[in-house]
Amino acid sequence: MLKRLFALVAVLLLLTGNAFAVAGAASEDDRQSGLTGSLSDMNGKRIGIPIGTNFDKIVENALPDARLSYYNSQSDLLEALSADKIDAFPSDEPVIRYIMGENSSVSYLPEYLDTFEFAYCFARTEHGRKLCGEFSEFLDRLAADGSLDALSDKWFSGDESEKTMPEPESLPATNGTLVMATDGDYMPFEYVRDGKVVGYDLDVAVQFCQEYGYGLKIELMSLDAVLFAVQSGKCDFGGSALTITPERMESVLFSSPNYHGGTVLAVLKNKALLSQGEADFWGRIKTSFSKTFVREDRWKLFVSGVRATLQITVLAVLFGTLLGFTAFMLCRNGNPAANLIARFCIWLVHGMPVVVLLMILYYIVFNSVAISGLAVAVIGFTLTFGAAVFGLLKIGVGAVENGQYEASYALGFSNRQTFFRIILPQALPLVLPAYQGEIVSLIKATAVVGYIAVQDLTRMGDIVRSRTYEAFFPLISITIIYFLLEELIGFLTGRISVGFNPRHRKPADILKGVKTDD
Repeated sequence: MLKRLFALVAVLLLLTGNAFAVAGAASEDDRQSGLTGSLSDMNGKRIGIPIGTNFDKIVENALPDARLSYYNSQSDLLEALSADKIDAFPSDEPVIRYIMGENSSVSYLPEYLDTFEFAYCFARTEHGRKLCGEFSEFLDRLAADGSLDALSDKWFSGDESEKTMPEPESLPATNGTLVMATDGDYMPFEYVRDGKVVGYDLDVAVQFCQEYGYGLKIELMSLDAVLFAVQSGKCDFGGSALTITPERMESVLFSSPNYHGGTVLAVLKNKALLSQGEADFWGRIKTSFSKTFVREDRWKLFVSGVRATLQITVLAVLFGTLLGFTAFMLCRNGNPAANLIARFCIWLVHGMPVVVLLMILYYIVFNSVAISGLAVAVIGFTLTFGAAVFGLLKIGVGAVENGQYEASYALGFSNRQTFFRIILPQALPLVLPAYQGEIVSLIKATAVVGYIAVQDLTRMGDIVRSRTYEAFFPLISITIIYFLLEELIGFLTGRISVGFNPRHRKPADILKGVKTDD
């Protein structure tokens, strides 16, 4: 295991070194060139679009010949820009100005692609209309007395230490608790700092809840899931720098705007984006390690993500094994009804991607049930793992010769005794390697649970990347952690499987209950 780990780390460090070298290979002319051209020069260029936004429509209207490609997050877009995979990406001017403060290689074209208004969204229900009216009244009052401008000045400029807000946990909740859906990955509107979600949108929401007597619970999720979470009723409202559009207004209600601004194109004026900081390779590694783990105690985010990943994996393996074994026992003697139901369920589970299954469970099946995303993830992966166990048992038991049954019946064993004492011990060694492989696949499959508001290891890595604005070290760290988890789970299941393998059983255990002195 250690040899494999060292080999993996060496390969990843080599790849990182090559990436740093490429990033630092720009000429001095490139470093000093700065910006040239205008918005019209970007027509026909490669433009990156963040998923879950309406930026694609804005770019298509302003630059009809642009070639669009889609990315999951702001940090992915920034990495693609620095790697010359795209020529620009659209974003809101305050966000780009914030990124420019962190990376001097990034700038933006001064012309607006479009102007916009941000607002909070609510479900088209009686409860949603009530909240939307209260929120709009609150925002109109803040805009009239200048408080909204003061909040934007605080979050969009100035020292990070001055960007404070009331704690959501301190709210009295005399009128109940509201659940807010947000991405947590769009500085300075919402982001994670010191393990807590902060930002302009959050500050406004907390102050609203404080005035109207509500408690507030934050649900982090992917941006493209925010509107759906509100529309389905899983969350009371959403606030994630949401642009008001006619199409969105057909699905949700919008409050009065909480921010007016413009969309710009971010471009790279310095091709040495990743070569900021120390000039030497190990110096950059040290800086990346500090940014990823040490600053703001971000290592705690990884620990929290590992905990969630392990919880889902362990519980899904336990419950999935029990489910698959129970279903097999009901079907093994040819019960027509049980076999029909089992075949249909397995066909249904295997026929859709895991992320789709999780979203159907979270937003549709358990739409009106107060259940956490973690619990839904356990249920979803229990179904998929149970289906896998059912199939493995069917293959393993089917591989045992029929003569084993006949011999057991001839010796007076019942059907149940034959299965548990004769057939199953021979079938288990055949399926255990595949069973271990299913567990390893399950660990990696949990990376999609961020779509249902679960902060697993991958999602926490995305949050860290959104704060550090670099991809290499966080992604390498996540890779190593997943590798360690897979090795740990594989080792534990391997040790447990020894007890089920007849080849590793002691003679005394094999002959238990058998008279050998006759």
